[in-house]
Amino acid sequence: MGGTRQALMMGVDLGTTAIKVIVMTPDGQVSVSASGRYPTRTPRPGWVEQNPEDWWEAAVKAIQACTRSIDSSDIAAVSFSGHMSAQVLLDHNGNVLLPSILVADARSAEETRELRERYMKDFVDRTGNEPIDAFTVSKLLWIRRHHPDLWAQAGVLMFPKDFIRYKLTGEIGTEPTDAGNSLLFDLSTGGWSRDLMEELGLRADIFAPILSSSQITGHISGEAAALTGLLEGTPVVTGAADMACSQLGTGATQAGTLAVTLSTSAQVVLHVDQASPSAAGRVTFHPSAVQGSTYAMGTVFTGGLGVDWGYRLLSGKSNLAAEDFEAISSLSARMEEIQPGSSGLMFMPFLGGSGTPYFDPRDRASWLGLSTGQPTELLLHSIMEGIAYNIRESMEVFQSLGQTIHKVHLGGGGSRNKVWAKMIGDVLGKDVFLLNNRDASALGAAMLAGVGCGIYPSIADAVSCVVSTSEPEPFSPSRHQAYDRLYHRYLKAYRMLNEFYREA
Repeated sequence: MGGTRQALMMGVDLGTTAIKVIVMTPDGQVSVSASGRYPTRTPRPGWVEQNPEDWWEAAVKAIQACTRSIDSSDIAAVSFSGHMSAQVLLDHNGNVLLPSILVADARSAEETRELRERYMKDFVDRTGNEPIDAFTVSKLLWIRRHHPDLWAQAGVLMFPKDFIRYKLTGEIGTEPTDAGNSLLFDLSTGGWSRDLMEELGLRADIFAPILSSSQITGHISGEAAALTGLLEGTPVVTGAADMACSQLGTGATQAGTLAVTLSTSAQVVLHVDQASPSAAGRVTFHPSAVQGSTYAMGTVFTGGLGVDWGYRLLSGKSNLAAEDFEAISSLSARMEEIQPGSSGLMFMPFLGGSGTPYFDPRDRASWLGLSTGQPTELLLHSIMEGIAYNIRESMEVFQSLGQTIHKVHLGGGGSRNKVWAKMIGDVLGKDVFLLNNRDASALGAAMLAGVGCGIYPSIADAVSCVVSTSEPEPFSPSRHQAYDRLYHRYLKAYRMLNEFYREA
């Protein structure tokens, strides 16, 4: 690189609905970014799938959009983030055999039930997690059972971000953060659980080699360079699963920092020393992109989705446009005078069943305390409170494991709502720091690119250079005290409603 030009890093973040590509300087400034969408198909109730070739088409366009704005020779390395648990099954010629079954797909319920009945202890001992539909192992067993012809043709199994890397380099591999979401990765050995694969009747030969998340694993091929505008030979770094990248991009690699991402769903992430079988079924444990490290994750299925749903319900809108988000901001400004408890109104935030700590698909959302004359902002305020209570449940699981939490880093689109951000701090009783860059997964992918090509000596150095936050928003002790009483009412209401749903 000549003169004062900086080396740049490209992060490619393959999300569940869209791809985001950023090009970043070593200090974390995004020079250029682009995004693109791809279709999700639901051919039957409970099925959620995508075509990996649609990801590649979107990736090519988004990378092209970036390379048209910069000199590709300035890009020192490229790395990836990708949505978790979705399988990509290729034949021996590199062709996609069937659509990728996404994390939200529930077609493998029968396979999950069998795993829980026969192999629960094996999975908990090796991974700290109970088998649930969200993990890849159930999806693989479903494919083997329902498509034995395709299963026999399989040459390699990889994960979404691995497929994009393969298309750019021709190199096959995966790494611990995605392998961990298969439930066929042994945290203690750092390798595939081949004896468990054999016990389950899964072909061990198709599982891709496990690499380090931050190592150079290939270079941009001539064919990919012609398609994307990247320079042939540019180093390509393995990358990691989206939440593992998000852990880096939110600064949750640091002990005692709880990261809350308020997207459609909400994720609550904390660095832990190791998986704790005692918490299996309440939170999930995952290998980190930091080699030999683990993070725990609480899952809140209703995050920003709850506010969007509430506004659509109350406004009669089927889809939200830019002016609707402005209207939500205006309503939020009116919430500043609303006291904890929303004047006796409480929302149970389980629009799609419950996540942490219950993981009960029978749970449903409900309002308690509805009456005439309640304005829209009051109902939306109660939705935000209900989601904040569910976030606190994740934090309390972590604390029950002996984890000390000093502060909260808040990101995702919902963090732009000042009332909600302050409310979360008051409910948790923690000071809140707003992340300056909310594209945490793309940021984490770009960091891994920088570590792989030597711009940063380590992931810890990358986090220190890149992640920045606002000044802390201190929580209010008096409001926290009020929310503490309300939270325990929420827990009591949950128990009663869950019993009602179980009897239905």
